[in-house]
Amino acid sequence: MNEEKQKHEKDLEVNSFIPLYQQLYDNIRKQITVGIYKPGDKLPSEGDLCKEFNVSRITVRNALKQLVEEEILCKKRGKGTYVTIPARVEALCAGNSFTNSCHRINAKPSTRIITTSIEKANKAASEALNIEQDDKVICIKRLRLIDDVPVIFEIDYFRMEYMFLLKEDLEDASLMETISKNISTQPKRVEDVFEVKYSNKEYSDLLKCATNMPLLKVRQLVYAENDEVLYYNEQYIRSDKYKYAVSANI
Repeated sequence: MNEEKQKHEKDLEVNSFIPLYQQLYDNIRKQITVGIYKPGDKLPSEGDLCKEFNVSRITVRNALKQLVEEEILCKKRGKGTYVTIPARVEALCAGNSFTNSCHRINAKPSTRIITTSIEKANKAASEALNIEQDDKVICIKRLRLIDDVPVIFEIDYFRMEYMFLLKEDLEDASLMETISKNISTQPKRVEDVFEVKYSNKEYSDLLKCATNMPLLKVRQLVYAENDEVLYYNEQYIRSDKYKYAVSANI
């Protein structure tokens, strides 16, 4: 019997007035709190927990049931029990910047560039950028992650005068700050349109979610100080992992 197992068994007092399942619940929750089990980690099987803590299967099931009901754990059919990955709520004071929002909620932002290309504008991009359909545009596809968990797949469209973006290192960079650094015009405001889009295979592979899972689709226009459209983007958001926040004066 190893030292860690002995410690766990000492934590569960058979003669205590506190039920064993409640003691086990407290023990597992403490291990999650101190980081022994982290969000996304898989717990040992029910059988392994029975052996580890020297308790019955019904005791283990009651403890896990309580943790699942409190959304601390989640069960995945045929796969096991996992520590829940909490949804992050966008900071309203972050100025519509994903990077700033993550910093304000004490999370680690990262960006993975999927592709950068020059292609013909589709109907949505041409209307948003006020150009002819089939005119060339710069298209940047990015995956946004919080604490290494993918939460947003984003497609950004720019007019051809933004060729400097193809020379920039955009990995883990703020797009708005990069634009501000290269041109005198500053991003001023955004307009968002929301709808539900069911995930296709491309989005599911990138966002690590099931095909046909409902995603929040945001169509966004980013305006400069002179009210000219700087760029247009489409964001596909796993709203179970990241809550998009909007504030408005009325």
